[in-house]
Amino acid sequence: MAAKTRIVYYDVLRTVAIFAVIAIHAFQSLGNGAQILHFPVNAFVELVGFAVPLFLMLSGALLLNREIELGSFIKHRLVRIVYPFVFFMIILLIVHFLKGNAISYNIFSYYWYFWLIIGVYLALPIINKFIQHASKKEIEYFLIVFVLSSIFYQMILYLGIEEQYFNLNFFVAPIGYLILGYYLSHYEIKMDSKKLAILMALIFIAVTIVKILAAANYIPQNLIVDYEAIQTKVLASWLDVSVFKIIQAGSLFLFFKHLTIGSEIVRKFTLSVSRASYGMYMLDLIFRVNLVPFIVGIPSSGTGVCLCIIALTLTVFIGSWICMLVLSRIPGIKKVCGYY
Repeated sequence: MAAKTRIVYYDVLRTVAIFAVIAIHAFQSLGNGAQILHFPVNAFVELVGFAVPLFLMLSGALLLNREIELGSFIKHRLVRIVYPFVFFMIILLIVHFLKGNAISYNIFSYYWYFWLIIGVYLALPIINKFIQHASKKEIEYFLIVFVLSSIFYQMILYLGIEEQYFNLNFFVAPIGYLILGYYLSHYEIKMDSKKLAILMALIFIAVTIVKILAAANYIPQNLIVDYEAIQTKVLASWLDVSVFKIIQAGSLFLFFKHLTIGSEIVRKFTLSVSRASYGMYMLDLIFRVNLVPFIVGIPSSGTGVCLCIIALTLTVFIGSWICMLVLSRIPGIKKVCGYY
């Protein structure tokens, strides 16, 4: 029973994460400049800003502390992400060609998570060795430095210090979320599950409200602003490693871990979406390229923009999921479409 419950909450978390990814992109497509009751619509993107950290935490929870044969692991993991990337990139290029759109290198930066996760998988066998041989206290030491480093860089941003020489980027990186996901998944907190779920929900709500208020300039943005771990001239990573995002993603992870889900329908649905989630991520841009032009001119108010963002998110989420179900049933396509 324990194994079954664990699989369910992992699948629920992945379903929530892919929905959040699609919602973020809907905000980016439609929310610019719109206001509702003098409140910027784009500030509400903080409701779903946990998406990528949550995906990384799930990777840590599922892949760390396992026996890994280096060659087969790298080959297997890279195939699972590279084949769908190439498959859907070809489709995206065909769509752009048929629509007469110019091809831009921005399509590669749009799929920044693809490049991020390749680096994560290449490093994961090394991180796994640390986890296999580390004590609980040693893992907690890493996580403490992860959080303190995030706070340190947040203060650097707040104080406007442009140059600093205390380099903690090893900790303030995707590896932190991987280890956090493993820790929260495998170590229990001595507290009643229902009370813990309620506490985590309250923490998530509180931190999210603070993030929304900061995004709307009601409190100083440079105190709360997202800290992006890596920015390069070639490929940028928009991974948010601010302490607020760490708390937001961590509390949501624990909330669903301790939330009892007994519905068989929910179990089957989240399992299916979980298996399709990577392909849905790849399909998201293809759907929006075709849908946004029909939507962007419709809303005339902030309320209209909000409704269009919700409609676009639901349409892309359901449409991409159905599309993945269809593709997974075509011989030869399942292996390259990302339905795992």
